[in-house]
Amino acid sequence: MKKKIIFISILFCTFLILFITIQKNIGNFDNKFFTKIKLIIPDNVKKVLKEKIFVYSYINILQNEISKKDKNLIDLSYKFSSTHGMYFKKLIDKKIITSKKENKYHYTEFQAELLPWQGPHGYFNLYNENIFLISKLGIINFGNIKNLDNENFYLNILPSNLFELVNYRKFLNHIHYGVKGLLIDNNQIYVSLIYQIKEGCYNTSIFVAKVNFEKLNFEKFFSPNSCVDENDEYFKIVPERFQPLQSGGEMTLSKDNKIIFSTGEFRKRDLAQNKQSVFGKIIEIDRITKEYRILSMGHRNPQGLYYNFNNNILLSTEHSAQGGDEININDSIDSKEIKNFGWPISSYGEHYDFNSKDKLKKLYEIAPLNKSHKDFGFVEPLIYFDLNSRAPGVIDKINQNFNNLGDNQYMVSLMRSRQLHHITLNNDHDSILKHDILKFGGKETDYKHRVRDIIYDDSKNRVLLLFEKDIQSKDEEYAYWIGILEFLN
Repeated sequence: MKKKIIFISILFCTFLILFITIQKNIGNFDNKFFTKIKLIIPDNVKKVLKEKIFVYSYINILQNEISKKDKNLIDLSYKFSSTHGMYFKKLIDKKIITSKKENKYHYTEFQAELLPWQGPHGYFNLYNENIFLISKLGIINFGNIKNLDNENFYLNILPSNLFELVNYRKFLNHIHYGVKGLLIDNNQIYVSLIYQIKEGCYNTSIFVAKVNFEKLNFEKFFSPNSCVDENDEYFKIVPERFQPLQSGGEMTLSKDNKIIFSTGEFRKRDLAQNKQSVFGKIIEIDRITKEYRILSMGHRNPQGLYYNFNNNILLSTEHSAQGGDEININDSIDSKEIKNFGWPISSYGEHYDFNSKDKLKKLYEIAPLNKSHKDFGFVEPLIYFDLNSRAPGVIDKINQNFNNLGDNQYMVSLMRSRQLHHITLNNDHDSILKHDILKFGGKETDYKHRVRDIIYDDSKNRVLLLFEKDIQSKDEEYAYWIGILEFLN
């Protein structure tokens, strides 16, 4: 009996070792011994063995094959997109839409279909009578602004070396990574993007190229040495993971040949209150020396910036978590004082809900989100929004000629609620005199996507809007829409 048990044990161990060895060598062509055995076994027997017995190794082989094919498909898509322009066709022509305050506008809309890997984000700029549009992948298209007067139009591709400089996989195949902003001035084109400093560690950097319609040769303009690691110990303490969507990236011109630039905290919240960190800040960069100074801190994810040269005031829009999104005013950017807007100590929003109440409690200990800024020594927002109107995006100043309502007019997009807020401020920018709302996604236009970028075109006294599909959409295809808004009243 004892010998029988020993024999069975030896047999079992031998079978187990053989099974594991075969499992590891399925798909391995470097092992000559197993390669010879494979040649002896008939194909139909090998098929049964792989699919019925050594199934786990077979699944891994199939997953690797799928991954390689996906990579090749994305690479081909990028190569195609970076060599072909965008064709826009008119969908809506001067449709009359009405705002909440009964103001009437003409609305025209064009659509360009995209390959899946180009979306969803995009940004555009006007420069020297040309419109420039950059996709999430850093592919730049351009065309004369007069094209917008046609029934349909085509934006030509502008080749560049941008991806050669960035060159990490998530930039191509993950919708949360990619380009974050576009600015063109003084014959220089600036692109902000999520940049990988080392494996799994990212910041928001700026690249610059001289405008050249044959090819853009980018180089690094501003890239901090520090980065946020997606595997940082902080993300083991709080119940949230690293979030590249919270990376800022907006740029606007400032005086004295400088650029104002926003950075997010990538959901590592404590960085926003750390003066030694560039994350969760709005900074001013000297275009010659590349040196920067912090203008304000306590930011989560500022995605809208506008510097009013006449009043020497900086306006910014802030994404909070659930509700509490803000429009903020910095009226002392010339002083050495660093304005602090409170995140994550103060906010009128709440943290996203989690299944574990204990983890939520721990999160509020680290980031309390107190319902006052002033009481804790921070700057109160000009206005904050509730949960139903959340996610303020870009902001742009509108000339008083647009509707004769006076100066200090601004358009602000509230992306998640598909709204465009038209506000008029007093000269000190500490009070809202008028506040109107246009909603895209209801009876007015039957339109359900969100405003990603805004440009005021003073040559024709109109507002240009760049729409994108909601990032929450389950659709595999993405598209861009360019809207034209003209005041009627």
